[in-house]
Amino acid sequence: MTLPPPLDWPKARIGPGPDVPVDRRVTRENWRLYPFSRWAFQHTRELVPSRAIRRSTMPRDLPEDSVDLTQLRLDNGAGGSMMWEDFVASTYTDALLVLRKGAIVYETYRNGMTPQTLHHCFSMTKSFVGLIAEILIANGDLDSVRSVTTYVPELAESGFAAACVRDLMDMTDGVAFDEDYANPDADVHRYSASYWTPALAAGGARETLSRLTGRDAEPGQSFSYRTPVADALGWTIERATGCRLADLFAEQLWRPAGCLDDGHMLVDTAGHEIAASGLNVTARDLARLALLLLEENPSIPPAARRSIFEGGDRALLAASRHAERAGGSYRSQWWISHNPQGGISALGVYGQRVYLEPRTGLALIRFGSHPMASNAFTDVVHRNAIETLRRALF
Repeated sequence: MTLPPPLDWPKARIGPGPDVPVDRRVTRENWRLYPFSRWAFQHTRELVPSRAIRRSTMPRDLPEDSVDLTQLRLDNGAGGSMMWEDFVASTYTDALLVLRKGAIVYETYRNGMTPQTLHHCFSMTKSFVGLIAEILIANGDLDSVRSVTTYVPELAESGFAAACVRDLMDMTDGVAFDEDYANPDADVHRYSASYWTPALAAGGARETLSRLTGRDAEPGQSFSYRTPVADALGWTIERATGCRLADLFAEQLWRPAGCLDDGHMLVDTAGHEIAASGLNVTARDLARLALLLLEENPSIPPAARRSIFEGGDRALLAASRHAERAGGSYRSQWWISHNPQGGISALGVYGQRVYLEPRTGLALIRFGSHPMASNAFTDVVHRNAIETLRRALF
């Protein structure tokens, strides 16, 4: 497949403005489609309602220890090689940070983005919701083996009724749902549209969740990555704590991580934070959030950190449609590699990616606006880039 070359904002002139033709304006209907996405992912608050996450009063310093990566050459995943700059450009990068043991060794911003620009995280949100759930479990505020309906009785008639909290965290609940981004008729497209379209779900995602009644497996018997499961987990967390999700982000993550800037969570038609894909944050603050987990921070209970890094059932992932991530597992909404470096990933469609290695201290933080939704399109080249970075930096 031949992809269009990355556009350079503001030369692309696809954002709102009096000098932009009406048919080129970004709207709620087209903001996730290329090329409109190149502008929209940095301006979600102008398109969709949101709730603020307030900055920390004690921001964490991020030291810099710059390394010249321009001469790095990596396997392009197609039988050839590419230079580092080609990798950055061809993956439609908006921002990319590489850290070694907490220090920034490489940082670049493209497509009009700056260190102060917030960017949409998409499904990387899920991973940080999973981290919050692990913190709550370790602190005794959430019970992983209790039925979901104990916390959310509104799901008693749904497919989630048979699941426990841990099933939601590891996406082993068994609720039937088609997450194939390449299929225009897949459930995921109608579901995500219901976040912002009152005609589809006036009660937002939670109304839609209660209507998901089909099942294709018993709880705990199979893994299947599906967006609604994260929203069910977010609903469960809010009921267990009596707190809004944005407030939990601020209390459990933002302040302990020392985030310098405000973030925000997109909300659905009912005003609920979107646990599956609502987070917006700067690249440096995303790095701070990632370091909170990567390092042995006292704000993260050891049991919570251990639960994530040890991973889940590798056989379940191997038997799933994500078997291309060979040898890995899925745990608490994180992708676990089980490689020698203990690497884990948070992934979001269109090129959002966090990669962390506890045994080396390597961290890669990136935002993108790739034309293709699925990260499988660039998984191989990112894996090769990480291997090249590891050889160069350690």
